[in-house]
Parts: sequence; C-alpha cells; structure tokens
Amino acid sequence: MEGVTFCGSCGAQMTSQTPPSQVESQSAQQQPYQQPQPQQPHYENQTNVSAMNGTLTPPKNYMTEAIIVTVVSFLCCSSFISVILGIIAIIKANNVNTEFSKGNVVEANKNADAAKKLTLWAAIIAVIFVILIFLLVFVVLGVGISELGGINEILKSI
Repeated sequence: MEGVTFCGSCGAQMTSQTPPSQVESQSAQQQPYQQPQPQQPHYENQTNVSAMNGTLTPPKNYMTEAIIVTVVSFLCCSSFISVILGIIAIIKANNVNTEFSKGNVVEANKNADAAKKLTLWAAIIAVIFVILIFLLVFVVLGVGISELGGINEILKSI
C-alpha cells in the first residue's frame, strides 16, 4: 500500500500522488469566491408578493385601530398621553401608504411597525387611566357615604 494517501479532512482514499495541500488549493481555485449576501432586516409586517401577478401588496397600516384608540381616548377623557400617541400613530399609519407608493418598502414596514406599537401603547395607557378614574370615583363615593353615616343611615333618611 505504498503511495496510497488519505484526505486529512474527510478520510477518503486519494488516487493521485498529489499532496493534500495541493489538492485543497486546486479545489479552492475551481470554486470562485462568492461574497455573502447582506440580510434584509426582518419586520413584523413584511410585504407579500402576490402569487398571481407578482406585485407587492402594502403592509397593514393600522389606520383604523389608531383612529379608534384616539377617538375613544379623547371621548373618555382618559389620558392626553394616549391621545397624543394615537395622533402620532395616525401619522405613522398614513406614512405607510405614502412610502409604499414611492416604492420605499423598508420605510413603509418601519412606519407600519411604529403605528402598531404606538396604537397598542395608546390603548394600554387609555385602559389604565379609565381603571384609575373608576377606582378614584368609587373611593370618593365610599368616603362620602361613610361621612354621612353609612349606607344604612342614608337609606333611613330617604
């Protein structure tokens, strides 16, 4: 078995008498270097390519949700913070369609994500403030009733 060599990396028997370092350099020359492709950032609202005609569909802009949260926050007098966040969410939702119509899909996705997050935070803050207002009203009513001698005293006087 004189002259039989084996590959140092995979263990396969090599038929030629070429040293492994030359074989590796020859195989490296046969395969041209390909630069790795940069990865696109992943957004939650990736645009979809329609299978029928290959056109891009715009991401969801969350305009309806942003308007509902803003109006309800304003009408319930819950928090000016949630109203302001809702207004910013409406602006971001409008920018989704504007950027997509310009062909800037990445910015459209960024605006869609921002509109979603702002709408969600505005809704959470509005709910928290409504709960706090109800708690405050019940505490004030409770203190008022106790100052009048309790609910039994109030019912006797009626």
